[in-house]
Amino acid sequence: MDLAFELHDLVLTLDRTAERLLTPHGLSYNRYVALVVIAEHPGVTGRLLSNALRVSEAAASGIVRSLLAAGLIDDVAPGGAGHVRHLQITPAGSALVEQCSQLLGSSLDAHARAIGIDPQSLAHAIRALHDELRTGGRTTTTEEDH
Repeated sequence: MDLAFELHDLVLTLDRTAERLLTPHGLSYNRYVALVVIAEHPGVTGRLLSNALRVSEAAASGIVRSLLAAGLIDDVAPGGAGHVRHLQITPAGSALVEQCSQLLGSSLDAHARAIGIDPQSLAHAIRALHDELRTGGRTTTTEEDH
C-alpha cells in the first residue's frame, strides 16, 4: 500500500463527497471554501482570495460574483478603493458556513469512528504530516500556530 496514493485518493473522494453534500445548499466546494476564507479574513481582497483558493483571479471573480448575487457576502471596499473589492461575509453567509461546516465535519468524523479511528487523533497526525511536508522538518508547529 502506498501512503501518497492513498492520501491523494482520499482527497479526491473527500472533494467529490463535499460537492455532493454541498450541492443541495447551492454551493460548490470552491464557493464553500471561499466563504470560509472570507469569514475568517473580513475585508479580504479578490486577489488574496484567489491565492487562498489556488485559482486564477478570473475564476475567483466568478465565485465572488455568485456569492454576492446570492447575498452571502458583501463588498465593503472603502471609497476610493477603485475596482478592488474588500469582501465580508453576511449573516446569511455565516449561517450557511456554520451549517455546511457541521455537515462536512460530522460526516467525516462519523466515517472515521465507524472504522475505529478517533477523529481528533487522525486530525493531529494529518496536521503533523502536513507541517513536515511544508517545512521539510525545519520547524515544529503547535496547534496554537494554526
